[in-house]
Amino acid sequence: MNTTHALVIGARGVGKSTLIRRVLDELGQPVFGFETKKEDSLADGQLGSPVYLYPAGVAHRRTPENLAAHCGIHGFHAYRPVFDRYALRLNAPIPTDRVILMDELGFLEAVSDAFCGAVLHLLDGDIPVIAAVKDRDTPFLNAVRSHPNCKHFFITSENRDALFHEVLYFMRTQTARRGR
Repeated sequence: MNTTHALVIGARGVGKSTLIRRVLDELGQPVFGFETKKEDSLADGQLGSPVYLYPAGVAHRRTPENLAAHCGIHGFHAYRPVFDRYALRLNAPIPTDRVILMDELGFLEAVSDAFCGAVLHLLDGDIPVIAAVKDRDTPFLNAVRSHPNCKHFFITSENRDALFHEVLYFMRTQTARRGR
């Protein structure tokens, strides 16, 4: 198998998404995939902060159809139907001129076998993926991190600026290899 995909792995708040945005801006390639965003400014006293699953590459619109979870001080509640619906989108044909963005992969996705399966299926493919992956020990995340098509980039607050150039070089190599 070819190593085609970049996994940016690190703790919460270390800069995974920021690094990926910088890489994608430099690549200038159209993207497909998703962005997961916890909206703390919309927190509810009982439910906690809503988490939305947004299609990549388009303006973010918060709707009930993309409200993926609520995270509060007492844990989280993920909404499986949202992940199940999004799995259908991930399984649809993807134009080969895209880079697939998965921002981010964490523990919420485990509520949907369909979503987890779609992510792993995309990692089986040869369209370059760049993904932010939480540094947690779960069966789904372990399957993602152990996928043979993936190269790991471990990000810390100390190395994130230097790591940008390494990830950018890797992704440029992958997109050039695909003839983009």
